[in-house]
Amino acid sequence: MPEHKGRRWISGRAVVIGGCATLLGGLALAGQATPGLAATTAAPARVTFHTMSDNTCQLGNGIKHVVQLTFDNVHFFRDNPNVPSDLEMMPNLLNFFENNGTFMSNNHTPLIAHTAIDILTSLTGLYGDRQGMPGMNNAFRTFNPDGTTDPASSFAYWTDPIFDTATTPTPGHDTNPSMVYSATPPATTNPAPQPNTITPAPWAPYTRAGCDAGYVGTANVELENTAVDIPKVFGASSPEAQQLAADPDHFKDAEQADYVGVAVHCAQGSAFCSDAQGIKFGQTSPSPTASPDLLPNEPGGYTGFQGLFGHRYVAPQIGAGTANVTHNGFEVTNGAGNLVDLNGNEIDGAFLPGHPGFPGFSTINPSQTLAYLADMQEAGVPITGGYISDIHGNEHIPALSGTGGPCNGAPAALGPGSPCYVAQAQYYNQAFGTFFQRLAADGINSSNTLFVLSSDEGDHVAGANVGRAIQPTPANCDGATVNGDTVNPDVFCTYPAQPNGTLSFGELSGNLTGLLATEENNTTPFTAVSDSAPGFYVTGNPGQNTATVRTLERDTSGLTAANPYAGTTQPITNYLADRTEMAILHMVNADPARTPTFTMFAKPDYFLSTSTSPCTPAAACVTQNSGFAYNHGDYAAEIDTNYLGLAGPGVKNLGLDGSAANAGPSSAGADSGQITVPDSGTTGTWVDETDIRPTMMYLLGLKDDYEHDGRVITQILSQPNAALSGQGVNALGDCYKQLNSSVGEFGTATLQASTKAIESNTPGDHQYRASDAVLGGLDIARDRVAGVIKGDLEAAAFQNAPVRGASLLTAACNALIGTAQHLASGH
Repeated sequence: MPEHKGRRWISGRAVVIGGCATLLGGLALAGQATPGLAATTAAPARVTFHTMSDNTCQLGNGIKHVVQLTFDNVHFFRDNPNVPSDLEMMPNLLNFFENNGTFMSNNHTPLIAHTAIDILTSLTGLYGDRQGMPGMNNAFRTFNPDGTTDPASSFAYWTDPIFDTATTPTPGHDTNPSMVYSATPPATTNPAPQPNTITPAPWAPYTRAGCDAGYVGTANVELENTAVDIPKVFGASSPEAQQLAADPDHFKDAEQADYVGVAVHCAQGSAFCSDAQGIKFGQTSPSPTASPDLLPNEPGGYTGFQGLFGHRYVAPQIGAGTANVTHNGFEVTNGAGNLVDLNGNEIDGAFLPGHPGFPGFSTINPSQTLAYLADMQEAGVPITGGYISDIHGNEHIPALSGTGGPCNGAPAALGPGSPCYVAQAQYYNQAFGTFFQRLAADGINSSNTLFVLSSDEGDHVAGANVGRAIQPTPANCDGATVNGDTVNPDVFCTYPAQPNGTLSFGELSGNLTGLLATEENNTTPFTAVSDSAPGFYVTGNPGQNTATVRTLERDTSGLTAANPYAGTTQPITNYLADRTEMAILHMVNADPARTPTFTMFAKPDYFLSTSTSPCTPAAACVTQNSGFAYNHGDYAAEIDTNYLGLAGPGVKNLGLDGSAANAGPSSAGADSGQITVPDSGTTGTWVDETDIRPTMMYLLGLKDDYEHDGRVITQILSQPNAALSGQGVNALGDCYKQLNSSVGEFGTATLQASTKAIESNTPGDHQYRASDAVLGGLDIARDRVAGVIKGDLEAAAFQNAPVRGASLLTAACNALIGTAQHLASGH
């Protein structure tokens, strides 16, 4: 979670094809208040808020509004086969999409699957190698000139340089753009792209079309931190920067509440920005609060645009400052004139009760996010996007956490079907019911609005589960039942410690350096990004063929630990990827200093970190951590398979497209965490997160300034154009996904082949070197074929250009996948 045209590089279709041939008490929500929660509609108030009129926004298909919702780790498929899934326990949300559009349960993440890369992939339609965030645990490291590394955060405003989080950054540390862009896959582009260009911003097509675009908690499109974002956006000598410097609080909670997490990017001349005024820090009279919205590398230029950044400056434009404002009977502000959530609670900064402001990324709940989005829409901001935290962690929602409440005293990580888990799902379900009622009262519905729903990624549940060595109690507990739009608590699941003291819930926290030293006597210096799929940065940045690296890779592969959930001692490693394989998986961007030496994909019960503390015996190197249990980032079907909901003009009403919630990958069973995406048995249209953006642009009649890695999802379009309806286009698109997605058939096979090669130890390292050379060739061939296919699909979607030779391209695509599978099989 958060803390918080280009160079023609391929020579043509014929050459490409020829070359590749060789080679969840229920909550009834029909407008009534919920017991124990504040009423969702207000008593008569003195002020009625009127929607701003704005006729400048020009979108296609009769669409007037966009509402894009992004969850953090909220699942459609069940984690425990007996417990309704997260979305099953939010029927107000799930039924909205199934009744009004299409809910696709066969969507997939990039690698590695974490909040930053996944949201940024969805926002841009680009894999991380081209938009700059190719994974790691919402963080990465960068090699310095002296071979050491500095840590950096993936969460930084769109135009920031790398957000180096070292207390004292190393001299000469990497200062390239954080969102470093490449027009083509950088690993196979020759000459290599320079790491000095910022990825085109996702709001630019909206604002150029005359539409203001507002965001809440959505990665890197609003300020993400105070350290570098405030001076970057407002200026180093600005009142905002002065406030930051004057605040003695080490955590800068006031500035986080005031300026981080909320933004509106305005169209040229928009009154929403141009009329905004407020009293800034150190000042006594109002002044304009909008800032220049600068995108220095935006193709075609981007000048004359403004933005409002932070709750402090956005809130007055959406109702704050006037007491007891309502809109169609729904509260906008309280008696103090401050914004409230959908339950009438003041929206305050994290750790700052009574200080209105952004409530923080980690625990922002739908009652808060959806209130912001409704306020924005009612104030004339037609494009809105919001992030909502998961229900697996105890979000400390006041209505649920008071004395006697279901979440009072509940642990940080909540087991499926446990009381707080179910109560939070009920709370979320109520919020969505209220949200859709409020929008309907505003005339905002699926006849004129494009609604989009996705999650950043799935999770593997590290703990007791059906079919594992430790199971929840009582047997067959279900947590809740769902009837229509109502969620009814039923037999709660509990996760007590075992008689021998072993915990029944929590990730297995491993000390990587200690394990390597104790089990393998390997003390090679390296740094790593802590994760279930840690990236190793070997000190000195040696090449992947050096003896130091090869020995460390093999020793990493040999690490073992006792897993209480599996009931056995097992290898920790599932897969290994060197730089060649990371390039295939879209994990190598245009900035070479960010590329790890190699990446380990552990069994997903484990979360691995480096440590300066030794651990002896080896059993002491892996301990249970009950504070965390929902692991992602890794390669496993339950992590890398999620969903996409679309409803609105131009979208077919297909209901559920794909496997049902009880028929998808889960964390249960003896093979928990070991199923690949291609072997998971899911059905329905196979898509990944790169497909969200081009599909939205197509439906909205807009276009980005670059070629997407994703494709327009033709299967859900009510009226695809002639080119997209052409013979063989759907089949070509389907094959393209399996070829180019990080977790499709091609990427899965090459990851398996890479692991076998890295683990090998033959004379002269012949097996590794030979396999790696083949993988490098496959990467080049894949990028060439994928480049032609996505170019043709892009032209078909946005220029209605017919796809020529679709069957030949599909054959070349399938041939490459077959070659990768042959290599993985070891034949």
